[in-house]
Amino acid sequence: MLIVIAGARRRPERLRLPAGLRLLFVTGSEFLLVGVLLGPLGLDFLDQQILDTLRPLAAIAMGFVGLHYGLQLEARILRQVPLFYNVAPLVQALGGAVAVGVPAGVLFHAAYGPGRESLVASLVVAAAGACSTVAPLDLLSEDRRWAASPLLMMLRHLAEMGELPALAIFGIAVCLRPEASVIPGLDLAVPLQWFFLALLLGVVFGGLLEILPRVGKGGTGRLVVGGLGATLFFAGAARYLQLSPLLVSLFAGILVANVPGPIDRLRRLVANTEQPLSLFLLLLAGASWRLDQAGPFGSLALVALSLGMIALRLLGKGAAGWLLARTTHAPRNPPAGFGFGLVAQGGISAALALDYMDAGQSALTPVVVTAILLSLILTEMLAPWITLRVLAAAGEETGPAAGKQENSP
Repeated sequence: MLIVIAGARRRPERLRLPAGLRLLFVTGSEFLLVGVLLGPLGLDFLDQQILDTLRPLAAIAMGFVGLHYGLQLEARILRQVPLFYNVAPLVQALGGAVAVGVPAGVLFHAAYGPGRESLVASLVVAAAGACSTVAPLDLLSEDRRWAASPLLMMLRHLAEMGELPALAIFGIAVCLRPEASVIPGLDLAVPLQWFFLALLLGVVFGGLLEILPRVGKGGTGRLVVGGLGATLFFAGAARYLQLSPLLVSLFAGILVANVPGPIDRLRRLVANTEQPLSLFLLLLAGASWRLDQAGPFGSLALVALSLGMIALRLLGKGAAGWLLARTTHAPRNPPAGFGFGLVAQGGISAALALDYMDAGQSALTPVVVTAILLSLILTEMLAPWITLRVLAAAGEETGPAAGKQENSP
């Protein structure tokens, strides 16, 4: 935990490293590698017993991550945004999800046979393929050559909304996984029953969070204690019911953001708490990473699967960008290849992998987790270089010191 707290206060954007390596530090993905070093694949300091004791804290961390995204989805603000910025993130996410999820579904069906778990695993991989993050774009904005680039600003707007479709796809996967019905004796539309249960938990959670700022007017102490307690209870309840704490907390955040009331202090609390907890999730995901028990897949096959996932995701993102550039009235007239600028996955994909792993183990679990985490590491290293090529191809180099920046990618 001391490693996480110290890491949350670092300034990695100032490191004199190639952009790909700097992005690992900007996004916190180096904590994934630290977790691998400390886990069974490395020194085995964090053995299975220790990891099991950390699961409740992981559920709380996922709760804060879900809240963080939900609180940003205020309908009043989203209605003021041009239509392109609401439609384009969805199209981009679906491009990556379909390009990765459909081949994964075919592969899992052939290797493990038809069934619910093969479908769920392919949807989890699709959710990771849908992810986008603003981190490499923020990294490039530090370079004066691109700081005023209209295309870079547009890509940043799109990436900020890139995680929501991924969370929605993951939510579908979570609700498909349970075989028993929520209501005993009612076997009709079982996934919908679990979805509405998650929604109900999120609404109750959000209602409690809506009350807390009013109760805590005398100071932030009550808000902090109450918020932590509520997150602990509802995230723990979601994990006990084999639902996703990310999904339940997302519903709660959306409710709080769209019900009139004083939420500024809650937003600050969640924003300040979410960063170190996200780093903790990355560390835990790396420490929980296992390569054994992968069925017909060996280590080399898992690496090949991850490389295939990266290639397919690039194609999907690029195709979605081409489609948007040709069929919509984008405000900045983006080039046909602008979708390649949104390929970085971000730490949310590691959180999805960890959530899937914690919800229950199957023969497909090490395959899915390995594909997602390897793809995350490699994509973070490639993303600045790819995005830089997109900006250069668009001819948007704007700064006076082109080619002379000390920290340029």
